[in-house]
Amino acid sequence: MLRSFQVTNHRSLADRQELRSSRGSGPVAVPVTAVYGTAAAGKTSLIDALAQMRDAVLNSVTGWDPYAGPVRFPHLGIPNRPTEFVASFVAEGVPYTYGFQLDNADVTAEWLHAHPRSRKRIVFERNGDQIKIGPMFEAARYGIAALIPLVRPNALLLSLAGQMYAEALVPAYRWFSAMLEVQHGPAQPSAIEHRLGSHISASPDHAARLLMLLRTADLGITDLLIAENDPLYADYLRELDGDIGATTKQLELCASAPDGADKLLRDKGITQVMLERELSNLMSARDALYARMVARRGVGLGLAHTGIDAIFGITDESTATLAMLRLLPTMLDALDSGRVLAIDDIGADLPAEDIDRLIQLFQNPETNSLGAQLIFTTNNRTLIDRGNGRSQRTRTAVWQVRRTEHGASELAAL
Repeated sequence: MLRSFQVTNHRSLADRQELRSSRGSGPVAVPVTAVYGTAAAGKTSLIDALAQMRDAVLNSVTGWDPYAGPVRFPHLGIPNRPTEFVASFVAEGVPYTYGFQLDNADVTAEWLHAHPRSRKRIVFERNGDQIKIGPMFEAARYGIAALIPLVRPNALLLSLAGQMYAEALVPAYRWFSAMLEVQHGPAQPSAIEHRLGSHISASPDHAARLLMLLRTADLGITDLLIAENDPLYADYLRELDGDIGATTKQLELCASAPDGADKLLRDKGITQVMLERELSNLMSARDALYARMVARRGVGLGLAHTGIDAIFGITDESTATLAMLRLLPTMLDALDSGRVLAIDDIGADLPAEDIDRLIQLFQNPETNSLGAQLIFTTNNRTLIDRGNGRSQRTRTAVWQVRRTEHGASELAAL
């Protein structure tokens, strides 16, 4: 669950801006957060900021040049002022606040606070090259302190700790790696095909559900075809899919039975959190194995259309169809895992009616039983006014971003 996101000095967002996934000042996050703005108002800068924060957490140690400054994109009018990101979220049942500040040379500040029972607990605080570990995390002191001499001035401690599995920091790192996804930038047909193939091959139920939604959108698609798994990988993928299915069922039993979590601990000696971590590890392993198989032989995706004998490839599809094919797997995966999904310009190239139906998947508790969240931007005011945030006022937060006379973007609740 994402409660709020703050960004300062990133692209067109010069001053500090805060996006809250709740209505008014309420503490409860809603399943859908809509951000409206006209062209060039700064909507993309907001989603890009969330993507940049996630990328920094996952890749600052391995992906950033160790001999250069941190990767950042300040407002062109204030290039020497620091950039700051702060996220408030719930990971493994515990509220956290995590943030960091970057200048042109180093990570100048970084902090992680836990808030169990609404009481602030410092996990760590970093100011320049000084790192303090909170008194409530003495048991984890060695695991974190051992990493402090290894962290570069231009990389994040959370990034290193997550990769080295420092237990106290794993929940926050896993939230960024497994529970947050950002979709922005131009659509690449090869990437769309890859995601579709991975989603469909994981389960026959996935293919059936996706095909039903495609038929509802009236795009003329009657069937989705995919090549058999490469024999070199088929057994491994089948085994992983079986483990994923079994682990998912165990988690469903924990959620549905009043004493499910207690029974799991009593019978198997594992907690629900351990099971959730295992599931995300299995899914990551499957993604990596599928990517390796695709690199070897391709996806082999084909789409059948009404009244046409020839099978379409992904590059034969219209712009509208590609837009829908890009949205559906990411949205369905988010619903299946309770993930936070941020999408820039959700209505591009598609009718408002089709987007409306997809948004309702997150608004409806029956199709969103795991608490997934959708954050989207749009320049289509009609889409905002269709009822997403109006007919179900407790299930959508609506924001507006606008460009000021000083060339900066500002965010305000509607």
